[in-house]
Amino acid sequence: MGNNNSWKGEISIAPCPAGEFSGRHKERLRLIEVLQVTKERSQVILATGRRGSGKSSFLNWAENEIQSKTGGEGCPAIKKGFSETPGMVIETYRDLLVGMKEYKKFGWFSKTLDNSKVKKYFDISMSALEKLSPLAGPYGAGVNAAAIAAKGIVSSPTADYAQLRSSFLSVLSGISEELAKNDKIMAILLDDVQWSTDPDFQLLKDLMKVLPCRIVLIISFRLEAKSEKRYIELKEEVARFHYTEIKLAGMDNEGIVELAKKRYDLQIDDATADFLAANIGDPFCLVNSFNLLQRQKSKADLDHFQAIKPEIIE
Repeated sequence: MGNNNSWKGEISIAPCPAGEFSGRHKERLRLIEVLQVTKERSQVILATGRRGSGKSSFLNWAENEIQSKTGGEGCPAIKKGFSETPGMVIETYRDLLVGMKEYKKFGWFSKTLDNSKVKKYFDISMSALEKLSPLAGPYGAGVNAAAIAAKGIVSSPTADYAQLRSSFLSVLSGISEELAKNDKIMAILLDDVQWSTDPDFQLLKDLMKVLPCRIVLIISFRLEAKSEKRYIELKEEVARFHYTEIKLAGMDNEGIVELAKKRYDLQIDDATADFLAANIGDPFCLVNSFNLLQRQKSKADLDHFQAIKPEIIE
């Protein structure tokens, strides 16, 4: 173990690998509790927090946890994310279907997708995706119409959206039946839902309403002023169906001590951890703080964290 004079190396501010995920033990336990009842009832977990709160890192940890431990020998987990690029319509759901098809970690799951019923609805879903957004790219006239149709206004793409919704749910239902035969669950993890387009968001809400058992949907959502309306809609669905919201705020002192150990091989004292928990807190700013002290070749102690605080939180 290094002391606060020796640095392991500067680390990326990108979401951390599952093995380096630190703290959040109450949130982890809550997720595991939800997973344990997914065989009896479908589940949705909404992970929310401000920018830098570690939502994507939490999903990385959850994906690894599910694949390595849930149900003894692990269960399939497919993770995709929404792009901030404006107007990218339905692309994530296409990627999700392709991800299921290409998933090779468990041989029994690959055989599940060869089931004739599941394969049939896979093909129908992909066809509907092509009709709604041929390039899965920026909005065109037809895709704009699809967005309107997804909100329940009658127009020409309505049938295509209805077919996509129906066939996508049929895919999940078929997988659910096969999961039951193997006494397993499947997780679908969707990152950065706040960036989804209107049709994407509508399909997500539709899936939440009729998700088959043995499937858990884990989604992350960034809280900010421009996404508030969507957050309220998701909270209403979570409350309506007795799903779970996991709120990621600032890290506590124990989590910060663990972060220093795991990611920087540093031992920080309780006073330093207490200061960081009270004044900085979120993982993004914590990593920036440690990286800054490393560039300055400064000790990771209370005095130096106090000195850089104005620069970190400005």
